[in-house]
Amino acid sequence: MGRSRSWLWALGGAVLASAVWTAVVFAPGGFADQGQEGSGSPDLAGYEFRKNICPDTDLSALKEEYPEEESKPTSEATTHKALDAMWCTTTLKPSGAEYSNATVSVEMWLYKKTDPAANFAAQYESFEQRGDDENAYAVRKVAGIGDVAYLVTPEEPRETGSSAYLAVREGWMTYQISWSNYVSSNDTGVTEPDLSEVEEMLKLDTKATLAKLKS
Repeated sequence: MGRSRSWLWALGGAVLASAVWTAVVFAPGGFADQGQEGSGSPDLAGYEFRKNICPDTDLSALKEEYPEEESKPTSEATTHKALDAMWCTTTLKPSGAEYSNATVSVEMWLYKKTDPAANFAAQYESFEQRGDDENAYAVRKVAGIGDVAYLVTPEEPRETGSSAYLAVREGWMTYQISWSNYVSSNDTGVTEPDLSEVEEMLKLDTKATLAKLKS
């Protein structure tokens, strides 16, 4: 029941064996050794390393669209003197769906040696250069979340599967929530949600999650 073109591979990333939630091409840690070496203490904006961020990952808005859990949330975390990284991923389902689902992943990176600002901006502002005619994406800034935030969505609506991303930088912390949707033709009555609604859900859940992770 898989898609003809995986959203992860379409963007040129590699799926990590134990974590559907991310692709290497998206990982801000991939740029960790290219940032501006900071002087003094890093600006982590009140965020701290947590072994498991899943309990504080708030998906209340998305769960209005996807009220059923296909899988329990799973987490990973790594800590290093230069960079802390945390992930949480879960798969949700619309009511009554047997095959259709949405994979939602959250990742947070705390940079302790380098300022990620320039690389973070370049990573998302150049996103429109990735993909192809069938998988083109639009990027726009989102006001009111962190120091800077970017929303990445498909250029055109898709009938059976879409993906969207909301990325935030606050100080030397970067965050991304990704949503990857799959609609099966075997699930009568299940349709692709409107992207404007998905965008709003991602914004609401991001604000709620960051507030919890900062407290």
